[in-house]
Amino acid sequence: GVSGVVDGVEVVVGHPDLFDERGWSVPDEVREAVADARDVGRVPVAVGRDGVAEGVVVVGDELRDGWEETVTALDRSGVEVVVLTGDDERAATVFSEHDAVSSVFAGVPPEGKAEAVGRLKERGVTVMVGDGTNDAPALAAADLGIALGGGTAMAADAADVAIVDDDLGSVATVFELARAAGRRVKGNIGWAFCYNAVAIPLAATGLLNPLFAAVAMGASSLLVVTNSSRALLSDE
Repeated sequence: GVSGVVDGVEVVVGHPDLFDERGWSVPDEVREAVADARDVGRVPVAVGRDGVAEGVVVVGDELRDGWEETVTALDRSGVEVVVLTGDDERAATVFSEHDAVSSVFAGVPPEGKAEAVGRLKERGVTVMVGDGTNDAPALAAADLGIALGGGTAMAADAADVAIVDDDLGSVATVFELARAAGRRVKGNIGWAFCYNAVAIPLAATGLLNPLFAAVAMGASSLLVVTNSSRALLSDE
């Protein structure tokens, strides 16, 4: 939350629990408004002055288009999908009810997201996707941070990959491209190993003409470059 002094009056806007932590008075009607907002999956923001919570502003995030298709595609490709959100558990119910989402951590503060990513890294390679300033610590802590377009500059700076557009489906594309690149690298290394395993003994024993060996070496390098360039023309 945030606080300040306006015309000599202390004003606080933020999480409803903030008022209890400060020892401010929270009327029953304000608590009821907070509960009602959470019951319908919205986020309540309390407003108060001079030690008393006086009202509640109810907000709600619009879920990104295509989020269900994206998490389903990631799940089918073997990626474990975990959702970290600062929203209340009831607001995060839509994620926990989706079959492709393995875990949901709700009510997580910015520093808590980074800690959660640290724990997930103990289980394997972790990729963090985010777009806000609050996501920056977690993006930096992950093995790979992906910042969505339309987000904050701080998130983009903390991430390893910045997606130009705001399409969540591009995240699945990043995974596909990474896998395709990995396959090409393995193929190139395999070819280079086989070529050298055959050519080096022949050249060392004098069975391979030096001129032919030089041409074959150039052809081998050209083959590796050509195989890598195929990714630009392929739908893979």
